[in-house]
Amino acid sequence: MEDNNIYKGNRHLIIIGWNERVKDLLFYFDESLNRNEMVLIDNTLEETTTLLHSIHFIKGDPTDPQTFLKANIQHAAGVLITAEVNQEEEEADINSILSLVASKGINPSIYSVVEILTSKHIINVRHAGADQIIQRSLPISRLMYDKLFHKNSLIK
Repeated sequence: MEDNNIYKGNRHLIIIGWNERVKDLLFYFDESLNRNEMVLIDNTLEETTTLLHSIHFIKGDPTDPQTFLKANIQHAAGVLITAEVNQEEEEADINSILSLVASKGINPSIYSVVEILTSKHIINVRHAGADQIIQRSLPISRLMYDKLFHKNSLIK
C-alpha cells in the first residue's frame, strides 16, 4: 500500500471512499481480491493501517481528474463510487456525480457503479454515464459486489 504514488497496474478496480460499506464489500471479494488489484481514493482517511496490504491508497480529491490520473484510470477495469457518509445527502450525491464525470472524462468506457442517496439524482447519474446505480436503502455491500461482477461488467 502506497500513499500519493502513481498506480501503474492495469485492469484494476478503483474504489472511491473508505467507509463501513467498503470494508464490508471487501469481505465479499475474498479470493477475487488477488485477481483484481484495487486502488482506493479517499481524501478523509488519515491512517492507512486499517487497509489491506493489497490495496494501493491515493489520498486525493475524487472530483479532481488529476487524482484519477494518479490511479491510472485510463487502464482500469472499473470504478466504484461510494457516497460520502459525513456529508448531507444532497452534497454527497453531487460529489458522487462529479467523481463520475471526472472519471468518465478520462476514460469514457470505464465500467462504473455509483452509490446515490436521493432518488432525485438518479437521472443525473444516468446522464453522467453510470453503468450501475445503487440506492443506499438496499443492503449495500452485497449489492455493490453483485453490481461489480454483473454479467455485463468488465470486471470478471
